[in-house]
Amino acid sequence: MSKCRVTYLLLFLFFIIVYANTGKIDSLIQNRIASPPTYSAAIFDTKLSMRSGTSTILALHNGLTRLEDRYIRPRLFSEENLTGKAGGVAYRLSKYTLIDLPMDNFSITFTHEYFGHGARYREQDWENVHYEIKIPLPYGTGGGAAIGSPSSSRVYSDHESLARFSGGLEVQSLMNRELFFRWMARGDIYYREASLYLFSFMVNLVYFQTTREDILRHDVAQYLILINSHAGYSDVNNLLMNPEDLKNRNMINLANPFLFYALYTQLKTYIWDGNLSSKLPMFRIKGIDYLPSFRMGLAPFGPEYHLENYFRAKNSVFLIDLRIGDNTFYKSWGGVGLFAQNLYENKRFSLDAKLDIWKQPEIEIGGVDSIALKGVGLGGAFSIRGYYDFTSSQYPVSAILELGYKTPGFLEGYALDSSPIIMFGIGTRM
Repeated sequence: MSKCRVTYLLLFLFFIIVYANTGKIDSLIQNRIASPPTYSAAIFDTKLSMRSGTSTILALHNGLTRLEDRYIRPRLFSEENLTGKAGGVAYRLSKYTLIDLPMDNFSITFTHEYFGHGARYREQDWENVHYEIKIPLPYGTGGGAAIGSPSSSRVYSDHESLARFSGGLEVQSLMNRELFFRWMARGDIYYREASLYLFSFMVNLVYFQTTREDILRHDVAQYLILINSHAGYSDVNNLLMNPEDLKNRNMINLANPFLFYALYTQLKTYIWDGNLSSKLPMFRIKGIDYLPSFRMGLAPFGPEYHLENYFRAKNSVFLIDLRIGDNTFYKSWGGVGLFAQNLYENKRFSLDAKLDIWKQPEIEIGGVDSIALKGVGLGGAFSIRGYYDFTSSQYPVSAILELGYKTPGFLEGYALDSSPIIMFGIGTRM
């Protein structure tokens, strides 16, 4: 599927959903509070990158699920007695299995393949790339694959291959982060967003827990074998980092309050009570709301551990992302990321700002004739995203433009080499 076809299809669907939902988005949500603005936005760039794809898929998912809730109610009858409650729970479980699960399964799979692995293929100029997306659960087996062939006119590095193998899980981390921003901004968790996050979490967990040295088409296994081989450990029986080591490191993802809040929202708030959202508990320190989250990601240099600190202050949401690289393959690497959502706003205009600084080993980037070593030591990325609301209504349609620059090095969602950041789109406030 070509980039142009995907762009036109996503944009067409987004306009339909915005039209159907404008002015009606919050009518079914409980516990709504005054909160910083957050946008449901279709974002595009020339490579259809991870960051643009994540935002667009979440916008489409949000619109479709709000439409669904307008026509398929969470409760059909009184649930005041045992019979009514049992019937209500059975109805919502059936709805989740037959309607919600297929949409969430497809959304994660498509994002994983097309905007995860596919983004790295596009970045590295692979040829004959195509995608196999299977019929989603429970009607089929689910899952998918991104398949292509390397360009005959280009040399590829191990670091680029490692980024391709981990690209699917990388884009899921970006999706989860955007969901967390929504929850922090609104102060609540919508049950379909909780479901999407939980499915993403399970995909991550299954990948790591099923990793073995002999599964050649398994993303994480390929990553593990290659990073060991790059360090000189080619014997699968004598790896510097083995599958059990990686599984144990990945368990840090359980130290995440958003996971347990999402489980509560899905099981108690929606399945049991028949409500569509639950309030998000947060620590409150001198007027500032705060939640921390731990997780692990995969970089071309090895596992990378994140302590993500989310803050909500007045009309803005902030993230301080502290990253520490695993020292198994490279020593003393890591970084810090600062993100401010709604840093500035007036009647029709608002700004987000993003800054990342890191210290990393030199990264190997292939080219036409040879592999270049770039970006050793300090590097960084910064960008500013502006939103202009065409009207001053409660649910305005907005034009979006993001500009910035990134130096060579690994940063989730970005190209490995240095590059300008130019993204544009259209969105609506949630």
